[in-house]
Amino acid sequence: MQSRSYRSDSLPEGNRILNSEWSRHRVSVQHGQSLRLRFSIRSITPAMSVSSLCYGAQAVVRPEERANVLLVQMPRAGFGLASFDDASTPMDAAHYALIDARSVAQVVYGREADMLVLRVAMERVNARLEEDLGYRPATPLSFARGMARGSPAWAAWEPVAAALAAVEASALADFPAPAMSALEGMVLSTLLLAQPHNHSEALLRPQPAIAPRHVRRAEEFIHANLRLAPATADIAAHAGVSTRALFDGFRRFLQTTPAAYVRAARLAAARADLQCGHGSVGDVAARWGFPHAGHFAVLYRRQYGEAPARTVRAHSCDS
Repeated sequence: MQSRSYRSDSLPEGNRILNSEWSRHRVSVQHGQSLRLRFSIRSITPAMSVSSLCYGAQAVVRPEERANVLLVQMPRAGFGLASFDDASTPMDAAHYALIDARSVAQVVYGREADMLVLRVAMERVNARLEEDLGYRPATPLSFARGMARGSPAWAAWEPVAAALAAVEASALADFPAPAMSALEGMVLSTLLLAQPHNHSEALLRPQPAIAPRHVRRAEEFIHANLRLAPATADIAAHAGVSTRALFDGFRRFLQTTPAAYVRAARLAAARADLQCGHGSVGDVAARWGFPHAGHFAVLYRRQYGEAPARTVRAHSCDS
């Protein structure tokens, strides 16, 4: 998984950097201001990357190439405004924006804007939608352009944003490919199931109940392959059902999603190791697919109500 970081105070150089990493576009800054570009990008899978972006000036970005990609812009500070032919979408710490690069006219960033940016190929999103629906939809996929704090979509996306931020900020040179494949799956499923779009009704329409034995087969497969962080598509294939049917079965019988079930099971395995003193918190976290110790601690506390270090101090296993 490649990771690259850049800094530049030169507008021409900044344009060259961003054009080489993303599709061709033109950045200009407000008269009298100077670019102070800070940009990093980390590949998650060939179809997906996460970046940190700050122009350090009031900047206007206009596309010169209509790449078939979706940008989820998540400001950590400052503000921005994405403009389309029919409307504009604001961006700040309480409003994220989903920008289809094929239809955006321009994006304006405030001087203090500091963005976490997910970039994903729409071809991959459409493939996942078709897989979950069980057929190819007749109309192109189109997401609602905004995601506001307090909405159901924001609540569902919040742990995904935290995971993306942890990966982007990590000092690790690389992550295991299965973990990144699982992250891609979590991103895609959350986008399609939580963020409103023109196929939401068809995707969320109740399906005939999956037989409990298929859910049990999926559970068995997850626990047998827990260290590999099995992807949802692999779990569904083993259970002999579509990913859509798998999601429906987990919602109906386990009140969770396959990705959340895998994460909870890996946290449970990590807890057992911590209770038995099988390594440091960092070692145990990495062993069970949580390479960023801080992110692991947040997830662990959320599930067990205590920090991993407290578990280590409070428990022990007999030799």
